[in-house]
Order: sequence, then C-alpha cells, then structure tokens
Amino acid sequence: MISAVPALSAFPMSCRSTVPCNLCQGTEVDVVGTRDRDGRPLRTVLCRGCGLVWTDPRPSSDQTREFYAHEYRVKYKSIDSPKPKHAYRETLRAITRIRELSEITRPGQKFLDIGAGGGFFVYALQRAGFDACGLEPNQGYADYARSVLQVPVQNAFLQDVEFEPRSFDVITLIHVLEHLEDPAGALQRLAGWLRPEGYLVVEVPNIESRHHSPERRYHIGHLYHFNLRTLAGIGQKAGLDLFESRLLNGPRHCHVIFQKPEVPSRVLPDFKSVYNARRVSRALQQHTVLSHYLSPAIYLRVLKKNLRCMEEWQQTFGQRNARLIVDNVVRKTAENNLL
Repeated sequence: MISAVPALSAFPMSCRSTVPCNLCQGTEVDVVGTRDRDGRPLRTVLCRGCGLVWTDPRPSSDQTREFYAHEYRVKYKSIDSPKPKHAYRETLRAITRIRELSEITRPGQKFLDIGAGGGFFVYALQRAGFDACGLEPNQGYADYARSVLQVPVQNAFLQDVEFEPRSFDVITLIHVLEHLEDPAGALQRLAGWLRPEGYLVVEVPNIESRHHSPERRYHIGHLYHFNLRTLAGIGQKAGLDLFESRLLNGPRHCHVIFQKPEVPSRVLPDFKSVYNARRVSRALQQHTVLSHYLSPAIYLRVLKKNLRCMEEWQQTFGQRNARLIVDNVVRKTAENNLL
C-alpha cells in the first residue's frame, strides 16, 4: 500500500537553481537548508524532478581544491594525519570491507581506491593478495600512506590523473562521491578505467537517514546528498549496470555496486521521479530536532561509541608505531581466518 506524501510546496522556498541537477538536469528546486552544521550560511536545494539534493550555489573549483587539499581532514578529524587510534579503527574497517566484497573479488585483481585517506584499505588489500593502489587529495594523509604504510597512494585529485582504459577490476569510492562537483561525470570517467564486467563500489551518506540531528545534516564538504534511487541513477547515467543496492546497518549509508557491461546500453532510463522527490522531502520534514532527541537510538549510539573508544584506547595505549598497530590487526585477523 502506497502512503500519501506531502506536497513539495511544504518547504517555504521554491526557486530555480544556479546549478542544474546532476541527475535529471532540472532546475526547479526547493530550498531545504540555509545553514551548515556549524551555523554558517549554506544553501541546500532539493530537485523537484528527481529528489537529488545539493549545495547551490557551489564554491568555486579553486576553493574546493584548496579545501580538500589542506583543510578537509583537519575539519573532520582536527588533525592532518592519522592518530594511532585511527590506524586501529580504519584497519578493522578495511578488513570488514574486504570480507564484504569477497563475493565479487578474488586475489590478484587490480584495485583502485579513490579517496584512500591514510592508505589502510590499500594496505589491507595488498596483504590479502590484491594489486592495489589509491588516490588521496589531502597531502598529509597521502604522505602518511606512502611513508608509514609504504603503499602506492598518489597525492592527486581525481580529475588530474589518467589511467589506461580498462586498467582495473574493481574501483572503490567510499564516502567520496558526495564531495565531487560532477558525480555523473566522475563515474563515467571511472567506468572507462574499468575492465568489462568490472565493479565500481560506491558508498555515501543517506539523505533519508536519521542518524544525525537535522541541524547537523549539511556540511560545507558535502556538495551532494543521495538516497538509493538517486545514487543508482547517477551510476546508470554513467553507463553502468546496477549490480547491488542496499542500506548499511547503523547509519543507514547507501551502498551500491555497479558493474560495467560488456556492451553499453544505448537506452538510458528516465531519471525523473516526482515520487522520489516527495519521498526525500517527507523524510527531511519528518526528521525534526525534537523527534531526533526523543529517540532512544541516539543514546545507544553514544554508548556504543564510548565503548569503541575504550577498546581503541586499550589496543593502542603506549603504542606510537602505527605500522605495528596495523600489522597486529592484520595478523590477528589472518589467524582467525577472517582475511
């Protein structure tokens, strides 16, 4: 049974965007945010034609590059290179990701990790027998990957590098696509680097999620906001087939796997969906500050986070050698036949 959804006009401001929708090219939008999570001016709009959400107007390309090269990691982590606890945490996440992708991968395949951070996923992939490399725009994190973990992570923006066509079996973008100025164009470019029947793995925050408080929903670093439908559409627009689409447990992030077809389709689906636009609109309106803080789930998350921090402290106390921390995690995982 399909439930009724509120009209898009429930949001107070409707207008035309300065940047066309990256999915359906529409310009009729509703303004769904005027401030970022720090209270600074940031206008966020929702496409009335398909439900994609983005920052409008956008910062200039030069401002965006400067932000990601030197400021982004500091704003998120308050540091310009990983701490020991981050080495422990990110290595565990990397191993979990390798296990989750085991159905579509096999050792020896060539991997490219976009937004590689400190190189933990690339390192774990190499230890698991894959031919892996990465790209990272932040200089401090890329330097860490090369000097501490000694893995091939290039300090560069996606738009500044070239790889041979059909070079990779798998490309991953974990919490990267939301930062890019042209998501559809970026995926189309990556598709060219994939071998036929290769996989593109994309994970982004879910605009419909209630994980964060509404007043912390928008961030200067996130240029786009997706749900499963708009994310799937962006990949299909880039000429990729949808292989898997699901929401992850916990924060309900969107996790989608695309596959490059042997023969590209000449017919693209219709990316417009007023129903999806209404669905996203309803999700944003119903997730209020009051409903958020009345939910027991957020307090359970705080407890779990504190327990995780305690475990990270116990596992890394007194250790300053990040490479040793990473190797210990990988070794214990291998001993338990989990890698």
